[in-house]
Amino acid sequence: MRLPLLVTLTLWLACFVCSVQAAPPDVKWVFPTGGQIGQKVTVKVSGKINQPGTQVWCDNPNVVFEIPEKDNDLVISPSADARPGLYWLRFFNAEGATAQMPFVLGRLPEVVEAEPNNDVAKAQPIDQSIVINGKLGAADDVDVYAVALKKGQTLVAQIDANWRLGFPVDPIMQVLSANGTVIEQVDDDHGFDPLIAFEAPSDGTWLVRVFGFPAAPNSTIRFAGGTDYVYRLTLTTGPIANHAVPSAVQRGSEASVQLSGWNLSDVLSQPIKIDVGTLPGFTHAELPHDVSLSIVDEPVQLAVEPCNAEKPLAVTVPTTVCGVIDEAGDEDSFRFSAKKGEVLVIDVESRSLGYPLDTVVTVFDKDGKSLGESDDAVRNKADSRLVFSVKADGDYTLRIRDLFENGDWRFAYRLSIRLRQPSVSLTLKADAFNATLGTPLEIPVTIARNDGFAEEVMVSVQNLPEGATVEPVKSEAKGDTSKAVKLILKTDDAKPFNGPLRIVGQYGDGSSVNAEFDLATFNRSTEDIWLTILPKKEEAKAKAD
Repeated sequence: MRLPLLVTLTLWLACFVCSVQAAPPDVKWVFPTGGQIGQKVTVKVSGKINQPGTQVWCDNPNVVFEIPEKDNDLVISPSADARPGLYWLRFFNAEGATAQMPFVLGRLPEVVEAEPNNDVAKAQPIDQSIVINGKLGAADDVDVYAVALKKGQTLVAQIDANWRLGFPVDPIMQVLSANGTVIEQVDDDHGFDPLIAFEAPSDGTWLVRVFGFPAAPNSTIRFAGGTDYVYRLTLTTGPIANHAVPSAVQRGSEASVQLSGWNLSDVLSQPIKIDVGTLPGFTHAELPHDVSLSIVDEPVQLAVEPCNAEKPLAVTVPTTVCGVIDEAGDEDSFRFSAKKGEVLVIDVESRSLGYPLDTVVTVFDKDGKSLGESDDAVRNKADSRLVFSVKADGDYTLRIRDLFENGDWRFAYRLSIRLRQPSVSLTLKADAFNATLGTPLEIPVTIARNDGFAEEVMVSVQNLPEGATVEPVKSEAKGDTSKAVKLILKTDDAKPFNGPLRIVGQYGDGSSVNAEFDLATFNRSTEDIWLTILPKKEEAKAKAD
């Protein structure tokens, strides 16, 4: 797996031996939270960079950073070769490092919201397809934007705030006529973040209004705001893809995808051949954003009609099936064969991919008797997971529907049916650790043994700096170490250091798994773990004096 790359090519040890920082960087997020590919953008940070000496790590080498000696601005320069999508940044200096924070790159021009724009009469005019970096900076703040449209034009208005970027706001978006009449309102689409596709019924100026509530509800009855109520609003009459069909391709195969979305050109409306080597994620020169597209090991099928209870589509396990619940009350059904004693794991993804389907999956026997059903695999997560133990040889039917019987062309899903395979996962309580020279550091690792996994796991650390050591620790199949172990980092012979490492569990005949930290706010996890080795306190004090 590719290791993260540092954005500078300086010699680490020379930097940290010669320089002692007063404090580590204290950065929570940056604003704007994104930029246009190939264009420099100046961003401010929430908190303090604590320079000089602070640098920025990024999980991709196509982004370069310039930090001034003073103030809290920095310049981010995305390469013209960068791909649209979500990037991760981390500020660091000799005293420590921040947690990772998101930064989005796209192809549309970007601007910062211009206040005052809090009512219809003061709407900020928008004269092109654009991304607006905005902030509901205080309670009762409302932002309004004016867009001129021709009759029949479709304006796609999409907010990224909570679901993708992790900001604590539940944004609401409206489309209004020029006199302020509400034409359409959307609260939630991808997670809490709204999307509206509005077809103008006549020539004229139309308004897009944004306000918000706390993502974690409280007793306040008013529009909410705060310094961290940050959002990115895309306003475009150009092409936007909602999803690709299929949304997964088999590893090593040749495949094409069909995009579904708004304002797609003739090129984007035709099947597009995929270079599997560029996955995961799909981009196209005509699209301003990336599209979810994954690699899987099993064959991929499309849920083509007829695919209903009367005529279920035949599939062979293991398989991944990509489909759409394309109208209200629709159900997709699949028939598969299984043998007594097999245990199948059935996963259905939609909300986690950014689509509005609230999946429910049910398995029936040949007589139509329900043998198991799953709504939410995890509390408050709308995707389904069903573990099905087969009691007899035979044919079975699986049905997918929306919990509230909603549906349209945007309600895409990805279904996988696989034989249960034992697996192991390693998790950490942080993605950045500080050690002091000469003082041992404990790194707790939690071990989850899934679906009957019963092997020993040897947990170790990779990419340690010279002089630092960690003895590998064995996680036994049973007992206390089967669930958790502690790695002990020793730095007696090391030097001050700042950089990435990996914590790895090895088992079986050469298999391995990387430990992850759950970026719960962003519904993602990271394998990119950071280590800072600080000088001894007395040495640091002597150099400071």
